[in-house]
Amino acid sequence: MARSPPARRGGLCEDHPVSSSATATATFALAGLVALASFAHVGVLALAVLLVCALVAAGWPDLLDLPTPRGTSAVVVLTALGAGVVVTVAVLAARSGGTQASGVLGQLPVVAALALLLAFVHQLLRRDGRPRLVESVTGAVSGQALVVLAAAWVAVPTTYAGAPLAPVVLSAVVAAGAVSATTWPLRVVGPLNLVVGAATGYLAGEAVVLLGGQGVVSEGRWAVAGVVAGAGVGLLVSAWRALTGGLPRVRSLPAALAVAAVPVAASGAAAYLVGRLVLL
Repeated sequence: MARSPPARRGGLCEDHPVSSSATATATFALAGLVALASFAHVGVLALAVLLVCALVAAGWPDLLDLPTPRGTSAVVVLTALGAGVVVTVAVLAARSGGTQASGVLGQLPVVAALALLLAFVHQLLRRDGRPRLVESVTGAVSGQALVVLAAAWVAVPTTYAGAPLAPVVLSAVVAAGAVSATTWPLRVVGPLNLVVGAATGYLAGEAVVLLGGQGVVSEGRWAVAGVVAGAGVGLLVSAWRALTGGLPRVRSLPAALAVAAVPVAASGAAAYLVGRLVLL
């Protein structure tokens, strides 16, 4: 009797999990997109960040096997759109007023609070008896938190370091992602990511200085910022490797793209903090 073809989900064969190297390549592409967009108009950067958030939203329910995936994705996308619009408007207002854009993320807590209400409204609108209610709420809220963090990328060019800080941080994300794509155990990958991330951040910071893009920030502070940011995102990528390691193997394209996009999204807040606190 002929075998039936293997089931498909998200356009990929269930018998062929997505490789870690393919995920790392997607992370590289997304990081490069955001890094380049950081030198463009704030609207272009906001669109690039929104694309990253859309990939997170599309694959998040599949990655966590959440009920009502369409509703969850919609909730996460709406949160990303709201956060991006709020930060973009704040950046434009600060620039048009000629003031230091130090409070451009001031409204993000409001967005986060409204996002939480939106997650509960989504549950109230469900018509399937609301099975796995707690799992659905926590899954949606965690996805919303990620895209709110990603909105900080829009404000990174307003920091003391300016746009060059984005490629410094994202280069460390890519390097740590490449290490995490190996088959080495987490006890090796975790410490190695800290070292690789810090070293990559330092070298990227030195490259900014050599290329004359340091602006008002001294060479020493660029070195410190690169090390701090690199070590931070190395820890972040290691944590993401640990979390995804406990999930079933990724077999759908949306879930694989979400795995690739999360480190880029989550590192936005880290980049902004480094630009504001380290590069004073």
